[in-house]
Amino acid sequence: MDKITIKGALFLCNIGISERERRKKQKIFIDVELFLDAKKAGQTDDLKHTVDYSEVYDSIRRTIKRKKYRLIESIAGNIAKNVLNSFNVNKVSVTIKKPGALARKNVEFVALEIMRGKNG
Repeated sequence: MDKITIKGALFLCNIGISERERRKKQKIFIDVELFLDAKKAGQTDDLKHTVDYSEVYDSIRRTIKRKKYRLIESIAGNIAKNVLNSFNVNKVSVTIKKPGALARKNVEFVALEIMRGKNG
């Protein structure tokens, strides 16, 4: 299985447990790994045989802007679901880093990584 990676995509989003926290947009960084068979694309040099990662990025951006989230788990799950439903991939990994989550505790960031496939 082959893999396309989008790494370190920066987004500003409304996220947090309290309404007060969600009022101000916060930085999150997203990595997405798309697992697919890229053999035919390599042979034909044709975009139609692979995944247009610019379109994947746009799908992620729309997912984030769609609503105010409470949990990074919710964002990651929605991104994975949209990618699996919209693109020809077998499996997707989504990692979200939230740099401000424990800033008062001298923690660089909190991160979540999920892996989802077409069959669950």
